[in-house]
Amino acid sequence: MNVFISNIFVLINEVSMTEPRDPPALDETCFPDMLLTLRVMRLAMLWRTRLDRALRPHGMTLAIMRPLTYLTMLPDGATQSSLAAAMDVDCSALVRVLDLLEKQGLLARQPDTHDRRVKRLLLTPAGQARCDMFHQIAAGLEREDCQDIPPAQVKMVRELLAGLLARRSHHDA
Repeated sequence: MNVFISNIFVLINEVSMTEPRDPPALDETCFPDMLLTLRVMRLAMLWRTRLDRALRPHGMTLAIMRPLTYLTMLPDGATQSSLAAAMDVDCSALVRVLDLLEKQGLLARQPDTHDRRVKRLLLTPAGQARCDMFHQIAAGLEREDCQDIPPAQVKMVRELLAGLLARRSHHDA
């Protein structure tokens, strides 16, 4: 899964975040046995670009919001290593982002009460406010994108994606 995610991030980062452009028509019949992969990759790229554009006026980027969002989904006081595992990134790469978030006052690192080498991560009130704003923006975009889709189908897609993610997480563990 790491290779798959890495390839998605390479493709995502190649997209201009400033100028929307009309994509050319694609002939997906070349790869009938991997349409799900192609469509998930394309959708991830499109949603990331759209979300990044919506975040920029608020001084936010996905690179900053991703660790904060994962922290809200983990138990309070998660460790740096558990956050890295949840995000499926290398701990050393995450440390630089956490340094920046701490410097911005969005999270605090506290030593573990049982092991001083372990750092516990806590969202600050400013970090929680940023996450709340991120949630409002992202949820609004999702509502817009799904407004013409019957709720039962939206629920089915969410469940399908959750199942695929759980299966991959189980196989990659």
